Amino acid sequence: MEYASGLIKLKPGTEHKVEEWKETISSRLNEAAATLQDEEVQVESWFKVEIEGSKYLLWYLRAKSIKRVFEISMELKHPIDKFHYELMAQITAENGNILAESLLDIPRTKQ
Repeated sequence: MEYASGLIKLKPGTEHKVEEWKETISSRLNEAAATLQDEEVQVESWFKVEIEGSKYLLWYLRAKSIKRVFEISMELKHPIDKFHYELMAQITAENGNILAESLLDIPRTKQ
C-alpha cells in the first residue's frame, strides 16, 4: 500500500463551500464509496485545520497506487468526482496545494 497527505489552503470566505462539500459527500456516500472502490483506496480522510489565521483542508489517502488514484479520479466516471474537483477549484487559494512529505504509515497488520 502507498499513502499520501497534503494541505489545501482555502480562499478566504469559502468555509460555507467546505460545508456544502462535506454535506454533499456525506449524503452521497454510496457514490463516494464506489469511487474509492474504482481507485483501490483503502482509506480517505479529510480534516479542517487553522494555522496562523489561515484555513486549510488536510487530506490523507492510503491506496494500492496513489498515482493511479488521481488518474482514475480525473476520468470523472462518477458525478461525485466532477462535483469534488469543481468545488475544490473554487475554494483552493492560488498555489494552495501543499503536498506533505511521506515519512511513516503504520497499518494495524502487515499488508
